[in-house]
Amino acid sequence: MLSVRNRSITAVLVAAAAVVSGCAVAPGPVPAKPAPQLPADSISYDELPVITSRPPLFPNDCSQFEKDPQLLGQLSGSKPFFSPYTKTCEMKRADGATISVGAMVPNERVKEVWPGFWKVYSYSVYHFRRFLLMDRYYAISQLSQHGCEIAVNTGSEQVVTLTISTSGPNLSLPGDSVEQDRQMAAQFCPDAEKAMTAYLTTVDPGGGSLAAR
Repeated sequence: MLSVRNRSITAVLVAAAAVVSGCAVAPGPVPAKPAPQLPADSISYDELPVITSRPPLFPNDCSQFEKDPQLLGQLSGSKPFFSPYTKTCEMKRADGATISVGAMVPNERVKEVWPGFWKVYSYSVYHFRRFLLMDRYYAISQLSQHGCEIAVNTGSEQVVTLTISTSGPNLSLPGDSVEQDRQMAAQFCPDAEKAMTAYLTTVDPGGGSLAAR
């Protein structure tokens, strides 16, 4: 099971799941197109019936937003800017927040990216939650430095991430207290989840974690 040291686990990991989590693969439908609905109890399992055969959704630049003003409008973002440091496409919003869309892909050091998100390999994760996005994507949410990040399994080797954060003096950082983390998650995570839903609806119609090519 997942360690709760220095983090708030809000996914519903019921006692019965302790018997299967980590030692069995979650039940899952056969990949299909459009993508099938995933079982609600998938979040209780550490092992998932994932696939990696789908093409990547994020092009590692800002071309998706530059070519589709409607997508930019759905995310309430301004002109996009690609950050070579974080390898994300960043957009400012009218409320002063920044929305960043990016992806993580396998490399020589990390052969499989998704398990690191789902199994919480990092010890600096706060207010972690597993959930099913749109009932078709395995997803997690966690606090970033000054906001909330959503990471989604898209059925490819690439894990798509979306973060909504803010900046300014005297901002609180996650990890100071459980209550403070809860307040930060309530402030940023619903908006980040909504933005990720809008992004996937536009760039991956009918898609999901178990979507056939």
